[in-house]
Amino acid sequence: MNVVIFGASGYGGAELIRSILLHPYFELVGVSANSNVGASIGGTYSHLSFSKVSDLIFITNEELIELIKSGGVDVAFLAMPNGQAIEVVPQITDSLRLVVDLSADFRLKDPSLYEKYYRFSHTETALLEEAAYGLVELNRGSITSARLIASPGCYVTAVTLSLYPLLELGIVSRAGIVSDALSGISGAGRGANVANLFSEIDSSAFAYGIGTHRHRPEIAQNIGTDLLFTPQVVPMVRGILAKSYADFDPTWLEALGVNPIENSPNSRQISDSITEAIKDFYSNAPFVDVRPSGSSPSTKNVLGTNRVEISYFFDEVTNKVMAISALDNLVKGAAGQAIQSANVALGLDEELGLSKVSLIP
Repeated sequence: MNVVIFGASGYGGAELIRSILLHPYFELVGVSANSNVGASIGGTYSHLSFSKVSDLIFITNEELIELIKSGGVDVAFLAMPNGQAIEVVPQITDSLRLVVDLSADFRLKDPSLYEKYYRFSHTETALLEEAAYGLVELNRGSITSARLIASPGCYVTAVTLSLYPLLELGIVSRAGIVSDALSGISGAGRGANVANLFSEIDSSAFAYGIGTHRHRPEIAQNIGTDLLFTPQVVPMVRGILAKSYADFDPTWLEALGVNPIENSPNSRQISDSITEAIKDFYSNAPFVDVRPSGSSPSTKNVLGTNRVEISYFFDEVTNKVMAISALDNLVKGAAGQAIQSANVALGLDEELGLSKVSLIP
């Protein structure tokens, strides 16, 4: 299948190129970029200079749209800034088998939220309603028949995959959920920004988007309830480590036939029971690795992979369940997830072009 990428010169675009090169059924035939038009892939990213697409030249979005309309292209990935895909998708959807958008332009089902969180009015409400949300582990059925996929964000994926089964299985209460997440600086993109300079970010960590981060409504949409979400930047290149806290619902134990008053299970026993329940929930999810209860997922363990590590711990002092998850923000949090959902939509093995083996050290 012939594949093109809009916005291919950014970090997400480079990661898409890497996965496509590893994919047995995808052939990259066109790439666009706003700031690198006329440059080659190999000239822009030296780590791709040896590849068979090294000499492929970045063209304008308009030229790539014309290439699609001329025929012979099957799949388009859009790794463009928020607010740009909404202009491109309506022009190409009818000419392709599949469009996968990595931006937020088709993720939120309530169009009014775009004005508040992304500062633009959503004019493509029909496509917004049609778009399948690209979190395969929770939305496989809709993705299978999709022609437009809205691929989730990195924070959203880490928090949703750890919290959703807790809520779906009735393990925790829906009220009072708190989540915070640490991110590497590559999540801010490749564009020049003083705040992203080494001298600014080295030995520094800070919170941002406090109470107003644009991923908050997307997480709430996924888990069916609002939450307090705070992201933080830490001095590393790649990775997300998310920690979420929710009140334990003891009636879940009663549903399992355990009387919490008579049996008085300790925190380790409850943590283990939660972990086993989540393992069963994700038994058909090859990229979700549920770790032993009380252990800590690590961003290093998932570096360069499409895996997400998750662990759970019940604290009997506060009666709270803590969910911890780790993923690579450029792979499972962006390009890898887009490839995974494209594989499912196209009837292919979802693992094609994607790695489970991390880069250690």
